[in-house]
Amino acid sequence: MSKKDNNEIKKNQPVWKRTSRFLKLFFKKPQIVSLSGALPNKAIYVANHAAMFGPVMYNLYLPATVAPWGAYPMTENYKSRYNYLRNVYFIQKRHKSKFAATILASFEAALSIYFYRGLRVIPSYNDNRFIKTIRQSIEMIKNNIGVLIFPEDSDKGYHEVLTEFHAGFVELAKYYWHKFRDNLPIYPVYYHAKKRKIVIGNPSKITDYLDKGMSRQEIAADFCRQVNNLFLHHIKD
Repeated sequence: MSKKDNNEIKKNQPVWKRTSRFLKLFFKKPQIVSLSGALPNKAIYVANHAAMFGPVMYNLYLPATVAPWGAYPMTENYKSRYNYLRNVYFIQKRHKSKFAATILASFEAALSIYFYRGLRVIPSYNDNRFIKTIRQSIEMIKNNIGVLIFPEDSDKGYHEVLTEFHAGFVELAKYYWHKFRDNLPIYPVYYHAKKRKIVIGNPSKITDYLDKGMSRQEIAADFCRQVNNLFLHHIKD
């Protein structure tokens, strides 16, 4: 990462600070339950996306400083953001009509870049550019900013009980361990919009799984189970 990019990490986010104060008028603070006490910044947090609400609510109220992974088209130009919002987010994942998706995408594509910059979104790639995601994540961690990852498979929409986790966060934890011999804690997190509640579970470390010879898919599945259990045992009545 360049020196300029590194300065972007460290400097204040004045636009986002003003915006976050405004958003708190509409997104009231949820109940926050941490099953493991105080949270470190230097960690990986794996959470449900909760449609459009999760990333904003976690950034506003999660008691740790984090930078989320986000779909890389949302960090690029207007056309890229518009196409992703219209075709993937609103039509594919939110099941909106083409007309509604076009209107919503046109509006949100114009404003979302300011949110993404304020949130310090790390572009997430699903091809050989994924190494960029890893490197930018490491820079965040080195600057005492945690990495927030939404690994759920949301291709068919968002669900209360998550169906599957992608394993990108496993690769980040493994890479960090092998490169620095630093065993980052990985926390499961669940946010429920209607219940207005965030629950943070107990952390695990990647070596807990590697010592058992578990595959990346098995590790991802176990964290999917952990996040679902936060909903089933601490949120769902």
